[in-house]
Amino acid sequence: MNRDYTIQATCLMPARLIHRALEQGACFESIRLSGKRRMVAVCDAQSARILLSLCERYSVPAKVLRRGGRSGMLAFLRERRTLPLGIAVFLMLCAAFLSRIWWVDVALSGENAQSEGLAMLRSAIHDAGIAPGIGKRGIDPGLLAQRLTALGRYSYVGARIQGVRLLVEAVPEVSAPAVYDVDAARDLVAGMDGIVVWAVARAGQLCVKPGDAVRRGQVLIRGEELATKDETRPIAALGEVVVRAWVTGRASLPLSRTERRPTGRVSFATSLTTPWQKWPIVEGDAFDQQTEDAKRLPIGGLFIPVEIERVVRREMASATVAADRTALEARLAALAFADAAMRLCLNGPEGCGITDSWVNYEQTPGAMRAIAIYEIQSNAAVEREVLQGG
Repeated sequence: MNRDYTIQATCLMPARLIHRALEQGACFESIRLSGKRRMVAVCDAQSARILLSLCERYSVPAKVLRRGGRSGMLAFLRERRTLPLGIAVFLMLCAAFLSRIWWVDVALSGENAQSEGLAMLRSAIHDAGIAPGIGKRGIDPGLLAQRLTALGRYSYVGARIQGVRLLVEAVPEVSAPAVYDVDAARDLVAGMDGIVVWAVARAGQLCVKPGDAVRRGQVLIRGEELATKDETRPIAALGEVVVRAWVTGRASLPLSRTERRPTGRVSFATSLTTPWQKWPIVEGDAFDQQTEDAKRLPIGGLFIPVEIERVVRREMASATVAADRTALEARLAALAFADAAMRLCLNGPEGCGITDSWVNYEQTPGAMRAIAIYEIQSNAAVEREVLQGG
């Protein structure tokens, strides 16, 4: 049996009402009495019509608590005639919104990703007529990727549509490495002072050996080779000469510091104060070096702003205190190593590695000085033009 309707009726004799409905052919799934005069019946649509007709004939209050099935759905739609139209309009708006691009994102990866590269890509996308709000049918991701690749600054450009988002990904092109030209005659010279750790010449004649001290500008690998038994010809020198060098940082701090300490002498001063005038009651002593602690006691309230001000003065004296040596050395070491690191960053060779570090302390009259040293190793063989340019 269909249980499309749930009807509630209130009458003096619910059993007689149900008996009359059964006589007219009604059939009920369940009947529940809630109290002496109220019943709730579950039935199909035809039985519901019979029961409601009897209730109307005998003026019995009745109401439909639930209406299900196809008839209930039709009644629901009749009561909300604008709902299908609203759903249709909503679907049309969703289709219109989802058929367009509302976000254009550009992702530039790689070490050379800079704001100017992003600006150039966004400008090229805008020149292609792509902006938020454009329809998806007006965008060809493959053609857009080809157009951006034609700019000549990117090794890869990809574009794809993700819902209402257009994502453009690009990787900047990497400059081609320098090509070794054996006929481009050159020498390799020392780009820094240091002690040679190891050296190898891949082309040319090696002029130094491990343990040699070299100066900036000294020839390390000479660009020549034997053409015959007695003659040489110029070539492009090639090789590595790793040297050990040192970067020094310094810092200095005094061995003592001046502190202000209380002497134990205290004076008190009391005065009667208002916003306009101040009358001293007790005048205390004033010291050359002192601290003051003032407290105020209201005695007049809100409408009579009178207060008693009490000032406590404590005499202070300057004293020289010796610095803690352990803490002083730790602070000096941190400052000296920071100075050495700054010098290494500003003037140190590229690609160098720190192999060791230490700090020495020197005591001077009234101060202590720390000298921090970084030991580094780096390939010092560079072209003479690079050295002259630096």
